[in-house]
Amino acid sequence: MLDIEAIKNNMDKIYSKIPQINCKHCHKCCGPIFWFKTEEILMKDYMKKHEIEDIKWTDNEFKKNDMKCPFLKNNRCSIYKVRPIVCRLQGNIPDLPCNYNKNNFISEESIRKIKNDFYELNKKYQGCDIFYSTRKLTKV
Repeated sequence: MLDIEAIKNNMDKIYSKIPQINCKHCHKCCGPIFWFKTEEILMKDYMKKHEIEDIKWTDNEFKKNDMKCPFLKNNRCSIYKVRPIVCRLQGNIPDLPCNYNKNNFISEESIRKIKNDFYELNKKYQGCDIFYSTRKLTKV
């Protein structure tokens, strides 16, 4: 049986190393997202407790919704408390810049430490090569 509280505590330690940005809620970064096994565990638990539908969209549905994340409801993230690391890194690393937040990016050393800690935690739960996404897989 999974110890969700232990996963949450370990994820919180990793997330605490990522600075909070002053979000302007423009939602330009709120597009299709992906996440990892430990995040999936926390997200599923949170969505179940808060009766939030697990939404997967096709490419056409994303286009119809201006490429916005399906968890964006009424201009707010419905899973904000358990949002994945990709969302948390937005505006903090060069690969995920924010036009409104010109904070200094976190150092390469900090990024390596966060990635390593995150990898080790996912490894513990046999999730290093498992990814989840808001995209619905379609057969070709």
